[in-house]
Amino acid sequence: MSRRHTLPVFLFACSLVLAFFCFRPGLQGPFLFDDTINIIENAYLKINTLDTASLKAAAFSMGNGISGRPLSMASFALDYYFNGSEPYGFKLTNLVIHLLNGVCIFVLTTLVLEIHRRRHAPEFSPDRVRWVSLAVASAWLLHPLNLTSVLYVVQRMASLSALFTLLGLITYLYGRRRQLDGHAGWGWILAGFFLFTPLAVLSKENGALLPAFMLLTEVALLNFQAPAMRTRLMLTALLATTVVLPAIVLAVYSIYKPAWLLVGYSIRDFTLPERLMTEARVLWFYLRLIIVPDISQLGLQHDDIAISRGLLAPYSTLFASIGIALLAGVAVLLRKRHPIAAFGILFFLLGHSIESSVIALEIAHEHRNYLPIYGILLVVFYYLLSPTWYKDTLRLRQLLALILVLIFGAVTSIRAEQWADPNGLKLMEVTHHPDSLRANADVAYIYAFLPAFSPEQAEEYYRFALSYYQKAADLSPTDTSGLLGLIGLNAMRGKPIEERWVRELEYRLEHRPFAPAAANSLMHLEKCLTKGICRHSPQDMARLLQAALRNPTLYGNGRSSMQFAWSNLLFLTFHDRDAALKAAHKAMEADPADPDTRITFIKFLLNLGKPDDAKKQIVQLRQLDDMKIYGDQLDELEKLATMLNQTAP
Repeated sequence: MSRRHTLPVFLFACSLVLAFFCFRPGLQGPFLFDDTINIIENAYLKINTLDTASLKAAAFSMGNGISGRPLSMASFALDYYFNGSEPYGFKLTNLVIHLLNGVCIFVLTTLVLEIHRRRHAPEFSPDRVRWVSLAVASAWLLHPLNLTSVLYVVQRMASLSALFTLLGLITYLYGRRRQLDGHAGWGWILAGFFLFTPLAVLSKENGALLPAFMLLTEVALLNFQAPAMRTRLMLTALLATTVVLPAIVLAVYSIYKPAWLLVGYSIRDFTLPERLMTEARVLWFYLRLIIVPDISQLGLQHDDIAISRGLLAPYSTLFASIGIALLAGVAVLLRKRHPIAAFGILFFLLGHSIESSVIALEIAHEHRNYLPIYGILLVVFYYLLSPTWYKDTLRLRQLLALILVLIFGAVTSIRAEQWADPNGLKLMEVTHHPDSLRANADVAYIYAFLPAFSPEQAEEYYRFALSYYQKAADLSPTDTSGLLGLIGLNAMRGKPIEERWVRELEYRLEHRPFAPAAANSLMHLEKCLTKGICRHSPQDMARLLQAALRNPTLYGNGRSSMQFAWSNLLFLTFHDRDAALKAAHKAMEADPADPDTRITFIKFLLNLGKPDDAKKQIVQLRQLDDMKIYGDQLDELEKLATMLNQTAP
């Protein structure tokens, strides 16, 4: 192979090395945000052997999404087994996955452009295909918008799902190219569908979009072209049954049974129409960050984005909504004359169709662009490096492409340095996003636990924490984290708890949408009291827990957690064993299908000195545990129950 052919490949290898060094400083950073509940506090991930039972327990340890995301969870367990509990090993694995994805992006782009060259643009040389593939893959590898999917550990779910999605697309397009050449390709095509789609879905539900991406390649690039009519019909039937038919069934089901979709909005401070309107603005926000990654706009949290309460509230909602509709319409119209533009734009929109549409998720997160960003980068660099588009500007466009890639790398490197310092990162977040509730609460937490070297410094840190928690409380009339922070801050220091805080928090806990984070914070506050660390009033704690339990939007695992917290308070603080047992039974009834709920109930029964009742629950859980995930844990609990029976008077 000539130097002309190998140079782009060599330069891409250099891009991989450059990407590693750009992200490397951030590997020293801490676990963040959802890493806590999914990884740090997940005892099932802390495996000491690679036996089937341990890996099963880890894989199905969290109820994330519909699939449970067992492949992602199992990968976290393997990280713990081989590298321990430090975040460095987890982040290094994420970076390796990112680099593998970069290789897949290079291969996928080569296939896409090669098919495009052969069907639509014969003047686009094979050399040009390699150079554009180099630019697109390098830009994707180095883009700062992809940083959270690498350095925010739990977002391995997004990157691992993307890996299998990319592999599925590659095998599908390779099989299709073989068919166009008159060779057998069905083995590759079916592998793309039936091997990589399940793997992608078991990493994160976004993987279900893989067949839809395959359909997009047909609509925008291939037009179901094949040497034999039978092959065309089989392709059409395959995509119709795996994409079109399920989409129609889901749409009809959602119209007639909307409860499955709407139930998630009970814990949100926005409705389904408000989310859709807001997401139109968010998509344009993402597009701006893709083209111009302004470091002051980038961040872990984007909860400072205002909700669109109507098409004119804010007025930009109307223009954003019309703009997205026009963007999609233009892409469809361009399908014949500019297939790469159509493919890239529709790839971006399709990639956001799950997380940026009707499902009641939070409004915005950067990691949602991890795969969709590819479509926009493909369009940008294809036209920057196209030799047939304004030929006299080619040199200038090539220079601009290089500058863009270098800017992406520079911004990523700066961000990675910032992410290495946990306190510095949170202070930077609140500087760039002063109206972010979470950013203010995070900085308040820093000051609340920052070691002080003098009474004066301790008082200063306390005042800082108080002011940031107060701002967090004032930013939202529905959120509870700021008020919980204020109460916890003063309770730990033995300072007075203001009645207005308790009264307002009591109201929000009862009457506002109950967020999962509120349950975790209340449990920590209850444990802080029962362990003697915090000195707030048990009566105030009871008021707050009872207010939460009166909230009609509290259900399932959240209600179970609150009932257990109430049970603990009754048992350990008020010493009311009968009431505590009743509360624990209600906790079980709130989420009876969750094994962890039953295990917590079993432990509570043992603490109450009821080993026979605990054994009955153990028997029931063994019957529910079809995959034998909890066998070892139940064996230990049964031994403890037997010991209690033997030592009972």
